Amino acid sequence: MPLYTVSHAASLSLGQKEALAEAITHLHADRFQTPRWYINVIFTDASTQIVFVGGRQRVVNHITARVRSGPTRTREAFNELCSEINAAWHRIVHPDLSASELPPRELELAAIFITGELLAGIKVGFPVPAAGTEIAWAKEHFESFKERAALGDQDFVDYVKELEKKPGFSGGSQEDK
Repeated sequence: MPLYTVSHAASLSLGQKEALAEAITHLHADRFQTPRWYINVIFTDASTQIVFVGGRQRVVNHITARVRSGPTRTREAFNELCSEINAAWHRIVHPDLSASELPPRELELAAIFITGELLAGIKVGFPVPAAGTEIAWAKEHFESFKERAALGDQDFVDYVKELEKKPGFSGGSQEDK
């Protein structure tokens, strides 16, 4: 149940926020096989915050993520994710600059911090699975997901479709257990 907080001093348009949220969601879901609807991205306007870096007042943009760690989620994988998120920020927030140019400080993504361990949680009534157990968890709850989709919950309509496209996933059938 990743929670990304994008604290931005830069004036971001709704389109930029949507593009960043989609990029973060795609990158995290693809890298860690996390259901997209589990990924939360919150934007916080930090333009009036007083921030000090190295003892000096700065205008900064940063992203903090709280994630589930586990044996399949290495430091290297999270560092690669940080690089990919940084590239997405560059592409979305200051696309006219080349990689060799420094952006104005107010547009620069100063830091990405990924922390945490989610010990327990519930998301829309379902227990949060341990990192790396999402497929077994999805099989266990698949019938409930289909019921919720049938009631019109678009997140579950999308998730059921996503699961049905996964190679080797056949819901909660006995041959999968």
